[in-house]
Amino acid sequence: LLQDWAVLVPGGILCLTPITMYLFWLSSVNRGERPVVVSGVWDFVGLLASLSGFILCVGVLLTALSANLPITSQKGFANLRQAWSNGQVMLAVMPIAYLLLVSACAYLALQSRRNSLYVYNIDEQKADAAITSVLAKHGLDVKRLGNLWSDGRGLVETSYFHIFSHIVVKLLGSDLRLNQELERDLRDVLVRQPVGENLGGPWLTTATVSAFISTISCVLLTFVIAWRR
Repeated sequence: LLQDWAVLVPGGILCLTPITMYLFWLSSVNRGERPVVVSGVWDFVGLLASLSGFILCVGVLLTALSANLPITSQKGFANLRQAWSNGQVMLAVMPIAYLLLVSACAYLALQSRRNSLYVYNIDEQKADAAITSVLAKHGLDVKRLGNLWSDGRGLVETSYFHIFSHIVVKLLGSDLRLNQELERDLRDVLVRQPVGENLGGPWLTTATVSAFISTISCVLLTFVIAWRR
């Protein structure tokens, strides 16, 4: 049993540490006194970094399963190294296929978040008014259809996550220069809007504290295991 924990506990630290740091940041943003604007690409990079421990552990687990290796046994990792040195094909193919799959999913997600702004902790109605004022500033003749501001081709589209007062602003225009100007002005205007009623903030704080306690517990268990061994 001690050998099993000797493998699982470090895995818990690896998985929980990045996501705990990400939750701390997210919790502080949702408790802030002003909105925070992040580009869609960097928002996804932060999310991907928070899940990096889980992604790595899943890769190791799949590799072990492909080689039919009991990695939680006393000689599990020794067997893993032995299989690698013997050149087992499946052991080499599985991590490569997994890496390609993760890379492809990350690339598609990044592409879908280009020309997007993720705005945290903002009042929905004030955000709508701010977007309308920016478009009017640029002299654009637009009409609003639901969450879409359009001049016939589509300019700006928003998605709302009401429980967290979180808004995604996507620039749909094909004019790169106009998109850059709109993004700059939107960043400047949106951060000066009042914060929204963040109903999910307390739940996010609870999740952050829980993840932190779990991480500390794994660290303490690591010291206990090392001491007993």
